[in-house]
Amino acid sequence: MLVLVYVDDMAITGPDSIHLVSLKSFLSKDFEITDLGELKYILGVLVSRDCSRHLIYLNQAMYIQQIVTHFSMKGSFLVFTPLVVKHSLLLSQSPKTEAEKRAY
Repeated sequence: MLVLVYVDDMAITGPDSIHLVSLKSFLSKDFEITDLGELKYILGVLVSRDCSRHLIYLNQAMYIQQIVTHFSMKGSFLVFTPLVVKHSLLLSQSPKTEAEKRAY
């Protein structure tokens, strides 16, 4: 089990709540801390968990929407990166000459 909590301006995580309580106790000896509960947002990123599958999801949709609005791009069309999913790049595909390296 992975536990995520948000304390003041810092997210901390641990394998279980016992470890987090110990860490928070240790930190509170030298710093004033406020436990804000389970981490939901940090730096504009939505954090959600699927505990049953042991997964953490990070979602920047709200941040992207703010950028799109700020730069007046609401009517823009989506374009996907033309790279095959799970595509592996090979060393032989790397640029070899200085001219090829400058192109990138």
